[in-house]
Amino acid sequence: MLGASAAGLAGGGYWYVRSSDTPDCPAFLEPDREFRESLSKTWSEPVVDDGTIFVGGGAGIVQMSSGSRMFRLLALEPSGEPKWVARQELEGGIGRPQPTDDRVFASTGANTLLAFDRETGELEWEFDAGGNVEGHMGVVTLVRDDTVVASVTDPDHDELEGSNAVVGVSASEGELRWATELDAPVSNGLALLEGTVVVATRAGTLTGVDPETGDRVWEEDLEGSVDWTGRPVSFAGSGWIPREDGTVVGFDPALGTIRDRLAGDRVDGEREDENDGFVRAMQGSDDALYVGDLDGGVIAYDAAGSERWRYEGPERIAALEAGADAVGALDQRGVYTELEPETGDASRAFLLVDVRDDDRCGHVPSERRFSGFATIRHTLVVTGRIAFGAGTYRLPPTR
Repeated sequence: MLGASAAGLAGGGYWYVRSSDTPDCPAFLEPDREFRESLSKTWSEPVVDDGTIFVGGGAGIVQMSSGSRMFRLLALEPSGEPKWVARQELEGGIGRPQPTDDRVFASTGANTLLAFDRETGELEWEFDAGGNVEGHMGVVTLVRDDTVVASVTDPDHDELEGSNAVVGVSASEGELRWATELDAPVSNGLALLEGTVVVATRAGTLTGVDPETGDRVWEEDLEGSVDWTGRPVSFAGSGWIPREDGTVVGFDPALGTIRDRLAGDRVDGEREDENDGFVRAMQGSDDALYVGDLDGGVIAYDAAGSERWRYEGPERIAALEAGADAVGALDQRGVYTELEPETGDASRAFLLVDVRDDDRCGHVPSERRFSGFATIRHTLVVTGRIAFGAGTYRLPPTR
């Protein structure tokens, strides 16, 4: 399914111009490097850890119609140059990488958990939950001390019962330590909050699990389903998770009790596509909870749940990054905008173009065109689905 090697574009610099004939076309950036999957053209959101960028190929692909295919895990330097590339033949893609000091862990659509050496990319061990064609793992993997946590669906393993579970695996040896059954599948809905593994299922059940023992600490009903992209985040001592109807629910990570509810301008039933979640991106920082919606808006909430500011963008938000100097927002047209953390004012914006496309003023937006982005130094790493692939862009220095 993959087989294509990482492709680097010559030059190593950035291109950006300003268009005078189209008012809403911002300056554009062309990529320094692009990475493509030969068939899946799908990548996980990038993860930056200690100066290295990690990206998994085929994230979210849970079953191949014609057998196994080769998928890649990339480790990139801040310049976007590959440090190493690991290749694995699997029934489904590689999820969001979880790096530690020694290893990089990744769940897969083949219901296997992989552990790679961080410095070399060599495969150290593999935990096979079975059911490699019918079953799959969720996209997100967590690590707590010497335990790796992942979710499995339709496993075929002697020590796993039921259709859905969250599992704890030894980080050093890849052996199963514990398993906790769930009532529904999990995709992105895993987070480690205040020492507790918080699991959000598609059915809207929120569960707190002890990462050492797998014991169920608490369970709460969100009273609404969770989109497959929904992930709990931390802000002001609470966990926050978006429901599909647009409500962002705040809860106590230690007890699971509901503390607050934040609702957007629209309610379920007013959207053109009722299968779309109202919230597509959410990030917490020390100062605010940032929520992006399908109308292109970004709202900053304070610790009391009050709106601090609102940015109105032209297209639905794909991903957010809360930095010390700016809040980065990527929309589904492919425009990256930097917002002032205190006011929400846009300081600058760039259209991220694809060198294989002649359209220099924005692509036709798609609800899932982009998977995510991350910044490291002056490099912007952007990943997408279907046609975009993964690219690195050189951001001009701020003045």
